[in-house]
Formats: sequence, C-alpha cells, structure tokens
Amino acid sequence: MKVTLMEAQGIQAAAAKFTGLNLPVTTSWAIAQTVMEITPHLELFQTERLKLAKQCCDLDEKGNPRTIQMSPTMGQFVFKDDAARDKYVAGVKTIGDQKITISLKKKLDLEAFKDPNSGDEVVIPWDALAGLLPIIEEPKE
Repeated sequence: MKVTLMEAQGIQAAAAKFTGLNLPVTTSWAIAQTVMEITPHLELFQTERLKLAKQCCDLDEKGNPRTIQMSPTMGQFVFKDDAARDKYVAGVKTIGDQKITISLKKKLDLEAFKDPNSGDEVVIPWDALAGLLPIIEEPKE
C-alpha cells in the first residue's frame, strides 16, 4: 500500500494515541509495523523540512530557524518575508506529497479496532481517527 508522507505523519501521530488501549493483537501488530516502516521516511522528511526552513526563515544566533512560541508545545517559524513563507509551504507540500510504500496489504476494517474483551466496542480515540483514515477501510452501509 502507498501513502504520502503527510498521511504517514498523521498515521504516526494517531498511533501514539493507542498506547494502553486494548486492541486485537493483529491490529496492534499492523499499526506498530506501519509506524516502524514510516519512521525513517518521516525523519528524512523532518530533515528536509528543516533545511528548507533554514533557507526561508530568520535564523537565531545558533543558525536555527527562529520561532515564536504559540503555546508551550508549539512554535511558529519567523519567515524572512511572504515570498519565503510561500516557498517553504510549497516545498513542504512537494515533499509531503511523495508516496512511500508500507507493507500493509489492505486497509484495516473497523472490526479490527474492536476491544477483544468487550465484544462490540470499537476502540479508536476520536483524535486519532483522521490520522488513520489512509489505512482504515470505509464502512460498508
């Protein structure tokens, strides 16, 4: 199966939300395997994104892109100008649209996310659902 790097980023973030949840072993394995496969690609994506940021942003005294803290866990780059911001956004989109192959042969059915101890309860944290959409089969009506 192929996913874009942006989709892979969402999958990785969503997978972190499953820590401690009771999932069937095959589902846990599929998610863990997928995360292990995409991690090196996402590390390279991050490296390239940082190179691009260094070209487009004001730099601090250490040569790193300057940021403005938006919250304790989130910062925003300080771009040289609007053209530099546009160049950065376009570059990240180009990189993020690249497809990578993961070994997941088919999308996971929602049944794969049922808690094996409760029978009918699907265990997908609401804040993880969007990130998993590239690897979840749409329900059949």
